[in-house]
Amino acid sequence: MKLTVAMGLLALLSSVLADTNTTFTCSDFIAWEIVNLFQSGSLGSHTARCAKDSGEGGYASGFINFGTAYGDAFQVVQDFSKTENYSGEFDKYMDVLENYAKTGNSSTEGLDGYCEAWEKSSLNSDFYQSQVSVAWSEYNVPSQKYAKELNAQFGITRAVLYDTAITNGPGDSSGSLGGLVESTNKQFSKDKPGDSESSVSVNGYKVDEIVWLKKFLGIRLKKNGSSDKDSIDAYLYIIEKQNYDLKPPVEIPDANGTIHTLDC
Repeated sequence: MKLTVAMGLLALLSSVLADTNTTFTCSDFIAWEIVNLFQSGSLGSHTARCAKDSGEGGYASGFINFGTAYGDAFQVVQDFSKTENYSGEFDKYMDVLENYAKTGNSSTEGLDGYCEAWEKSSLNSDFYQSQVSVAWSEYNVPSQKYAKELNAQFGITRAVLYDTAITNGPGDSSGSLGGLVESTNKQFSKDKPGDSESSVSVNGYKVDEIVWLKKFLGIRLKKNGSSDKDSIDAYLYIIEKQNYDLKPPVEIPDANGTIHTLDC
């Protein structure tokens, strides 16, 4: 089954980043929508989504599941509270959110009505902007630094790195994005040619970009386990189609095997 969707998130991103010096390409937009598909379970902006996290994130909300235990939900709310259209929706939760952000506490105690406040705020354009701004600064920017260090050229590589920053965290611990990049790089001690016609720079060696990316995805799957298999398989599907630049239309399967067609 194939579905073609209107890219609501793309319009949102374009609007939010219009006044910056950011060059956001079509492949970048598609990368964000791929991540959104696996974070939210379906396509669309999902800025109003809020539910108890199945893991250790407390409440997960917004289009990339900003977690009350991870600190990024507090960042979104804090940013929103500084805007002209904020009317106190989260005031009663600020101290609790800040405490949980600092301690990584996954409890939802003291957050009764939080999801209702999040959903109500999603009608506010400033709240949209706060979500995108935090996703951009906390996950997109650090992930693309690794892409630049590798001299990665393909949209699929940039998408995977951004996705990994969200799923594993953007830091450099062994299980975070930086640690996974380091673990992947250690697998190469000589030039490794391939068929993609693009090479990344690893320890002074030239490694075919898709060879490197497949190795990275394998290491990430081993680290994260079966819960990450659907998204890994989706990226491998795109790789198999050789649409490395994420040129639209991009076909991608969701967790149920439905093929979605992404465009700009």
